[in-house]
Amino acid sequence: MTVERIAIFGAGGGGTSAAAHLTTLGFEIRLYSQDADALAPLQEIGGIHYTAPFGDGFAPIPTITGDAEAAMDGAEVVMIVSPAHLHEKWVSAAAPHLREDQVLFVSPGHTLLLIPHVLREHGIEHPVFCETATLPYLCRRIEPTKCRISRVSDFMVFGGFPGKETGRLHEVVKTVYPSVQPFANVLETVFPYGNAIHHPPAVLCNAGRIEATGGDFRHYYDGITPSVGRLIDAVDRERLAVAEALDARTMPFVELFWRMGYTTDEAGASGLSYEAFHQSEPDKWIMAPTSLRHRYLLEDVPYGHLIYSELGRVAGVPTPIIDHVIHLASVIMERDFRSEGLTLAKMGLGDIDRDSFLRLLEHGFAGRGIST
Repeated sequence: MTVERIAIFGAGGGGTSAAAHLTTLGFEIRLYSQDADALAPLQEIGGIHYTAPFGDGFAPIPTITGDAEAAMDGAEVVMIVSPAHLHEKWVSAAAPHLREDQVLFVSPGHTLLLIPHVLREHGIEHPVFCETATLPYLCRRIEPTKCRISRVSDFMVFGGFPGKETGRLHEVVKTVYPSVQPFANVLETVFPYGNAIHHPPAVLCNAGRIEATGGDFRHYYDGITPSVGRLIDAVDRERLAVAEALDARTMPFVELFWRMGYTTDEAGASGLSYEAFHQSEPDKWIMAPTSLRHRYLLEDVPYGHLIYSELGRVAGVPTPIIDHVIHLASVIMERDFRSEGLTLAKMGLGDIDRDSFLRLLEHGFAGRGIST
């Protein structure tokens, strides 16, 4: 498949950065959002200003619309770029117009089997999609008409559903993002979801500081001290144990961070989260959240830590530190993240056993011997 036209769902930092970057690479972009206020300033000027490692400029975008069908018409790839808690909304908007010859690509994905579950609810019996574990960029939408890209990722873990489709889908997506590296399936894109590993522990340990200062400190450089780094490393060890029990290929967080090009060789070799962040030039100047009501908790606990806990249950691997993070985050936010977050039951899988789960990941809903 030759990719010329890409529909991008989402006009936040990731979506506008993807629109700008991919326009500079020669792709025709159709930018879609359900947020009229986010679209209006871009529609007025017909594109997005950007500042990035590849230069500063203006990316003209021919289609900026709140009409999903218009955005998808003629696109070879439909790319959803949004926080995990909005995946259901975007997939539901795309499903009625999705053709079999279009590639549904979610970046970042890491909501495991939520997307095929939503597609099936919209009448797509045997859903196929692909995703990366992380955004292609370190980026922000810094003004209504401007985005800042601090770094374009050198390495992205890529997987498809069903897993048997990963190779075919990778051949398509790598023409857009050559840095995608094929892994087995969407289980292997869940485990390298870096934000879920480090954001919740760091915010919990700095909760008082965030509330007292309104986030007036550097989140990674000031907020991740050696002791906070040790907590992140402990979470990471539990994540790795769950992945191993499910035969999922992954890597330590620090290695992933280094492969993406976000820290130094020395920090990568140390294996310590503290060193990885303190030697990360792209992350050094990122400020802390201004409030605890931020995606670092509201997304990365119920759509990150909770998934690791759920997978630990399927694998028979205890996750006490991860479970404590979920509990403490629920306490300070006065919410029950276990009941409102992304569980296997909410993916339509109920109490699926390990072997059935792994068969489903590889063969999809067309596979035999799958009990859900």
